[in-house]
Amino acid sequence: MTGKTLNSAVLIGRGITSRQDIRVEVVPQSAGHGIIFELATADGGKVLIPATADHVVNTLRNVVIGVGPTRLCIVEHFMCAASIWGLDDILVKVDGPEMPLGDGSARLWKKMFVDAGWDPKPVTATRELPEPIMCKKGDRVLMAVPDDSFSVTYLMDWNHPAIGKCWQTWTPDQSLEEIIDPRTFGSMQEHQLLGIADEVVSLTADGFTQPLRWPNEPVRHKLLDVVGDLALAGVNPLSWKARFISIKGGHEMDVDMAKRLAAFVQ
Repeated sequence: MTGKTLNSAVLIGRGITSRQDIRVEVVPQSAGHGIIFELATADGGKVLIPATADHVVNTLRNVVIGVGPTRLCIVEHFMCAASIWGLDDILVKVDGPEMPLGDGSARLWKKMFVDAGWDPKPVTATRELPEPIMCKKGDRVLMAVPDDSFSVTYLMDWNHPAIGKCWQTWTPDQSLEEIIDPRTFGSMQEHQLLGIADEVVSLTADGFTQPLRWPNEPVRHKLLDVVGDLALAGVNPLSWKARFISIKGGHEMDVDMAKRLAAFVQ
């Protein structure tokens, strides 16, 4: 459910691994604050975790940030939605170990912002990328190339009859739904183990367990992930005058790129 608390936005959603209701409150802050998560500790204290690449502690299945023993999982979908909405300076209070997953897209965060009465704020690409950047691991590549505006492209190559080789590009002049609404996907076996097979899109031997929102929804979700991960550079990724191209990339490579982008942030 969603609601309003003074000038903040509140959402309560189910955690994918904890299976508990998690309350998230987003409180706007003054310019220069950045995006910071606030988590409660077992002893009743508070831990602040800046949403930056140097606080990433795991990228195996999702992006996990942390300080000391405190961890917060699945931040990438929220980070994408916040970036698209132009929310660059916010305190995000979370009373659990993970961000709610919803249907596997960033749609729940979009609804949260809309219900709070927040309109998306256009983000202008004014930040120069002084040189090309390339992150490479085997046959996987993520590159950033200086350009006149922001764009992100993903090339996917999966040995699955319903996916195969495909690509998709998103630019800010396209609808916000095209980057926010694509859902995550994964194997039926993994989703059954997590108890979420009825909530998200799972792969079958030759297709999917639910109708897709777009014929190429999986590659569109990869774009969502890239944008959310690049936000860990500490600035809105849409502010870069750069073309980001990912060829079979993933969270680990995205975070590496975010760290390298952070070196150009002043």
